[in-house]
Amino acid sequence: MANATTLEEGKQNMQDRILNAAEELFASSSYSATRISDIAAKAGVNQALVHYYFSTKERLYEAVLERLFQQWESYLLKQSWEDVRPEHMLQQYIEAHFEIKCQVPNLYKIFHKESIDGGEMFSKYASKQWLNDYKDKSEMFKRWKLAGIIEPQANEQVVLFCLWGMMNQFYYRDLQALQMITGLTGTKEELQREIVEQMVALAKHGILTHTKRNQVEAVDGQLKRIQLLVFPSDLDPLKDEVEHMEEVLRDWKECELQLVASDADMIEALEQISTSHLTFIITSTQVGELSPALLSWLQLVEQQHAAIVERYVGIWTKKGTAAADALQRQLEETVNRLGGFSVARTPTLTLHGYLNRCAKMSRL
Repeated sequence: MANATTLEEGKQNMQDRILNAAEELFASSSYSATRISDIAAKAGVNQALVHYYFSTKERLYEAVLERLFQQWESYLLKQSWEDVRPEHMLQQYIEAHFEIKCQVPNLYKIFHKESIDGGEMFSKYASKQWLNDYKDKSEMFKRWKLAGIIEPQANEQVVLFCLWGMMNQFYYRDLQALQMITGLTGTKEELQREIVEQMVALAKHGILTHTKRNQVEAVDGQLKRIQLLVFPSDLDPLKDEVEHMEEVLRDWKECELQLVASDADMIEALEQISTSHLTFIITSTQVGELSPALLSWLQLVEQQHAAIVERYVGIWTKKGTAAADALQRQLEETVNRLGGFSVARTPTLTLHGYLNRCAKMSRL
């Protein structure tokens, strides 16, 4: 039994030596430029032994890709690119995808060699998940575009390839090359993190919709003001939504946020609508009920509707139920009836995307 185990281990070690040698040569020289004799010499074995374990060069190539894709899939399964904030989603995607490239560099080297050579061998033996992952990420970027996260004129698939292109400049670099490129000292991992930060910053400032409004011009020397009126129901607080909106608005450095969350301030807020560039209502409901504070505010608006005439109003009713959607439409209709301009909210828009739509409509 011991002899059989030792024999099996020796066979596995020999196969691994051959696979390791083939992987390095396919990654550095391409499939077509690599000969079995080169692989045998690098592995330190004779050609007959290579043919014994792998009948043809193509079969060896297939085995190399199969092993690489097993590593790639194990990294892929650990990742998730779902988050409520677009900045976090984009950063997480770049970090995770670049990490995979750095951990399985030879897979991407072989892919790029084959792509440049115009060969079809890689596609023939690629994991089905390789194409599925591309489709999944393309769909994810399409959803981001529909949600107003990505600039509307951007081609989401071109954007995706551009992100990969940035990563492809760095994943295979050694420490000396990374130090030369960055002009910094440190470990390879530290320099890779620096490069990721640069790629994330470049992507955020070139892709996400809010970045073009980071420097909003003041009007008559005054900051642009956004009124944020918060009307939570008794059972559904709005802390997360308010924090999210404040986070987005912090990116718009020249905007002033007037947060109104108490009944006592509602009258003053109504009087100040004319001096605000956008009034934004955040509310919630369980079964369609209006919070007492929102009901009081609407009654004030009915009495002093001139204050809202030709003013832009964004309305965000926290999603989750059909009642919330119905209240959203009811509030939009009420604002329009009173002479204001409610900004329509489509079902796919995130809070971030909807706020960007409001900004465009009101020329903020």
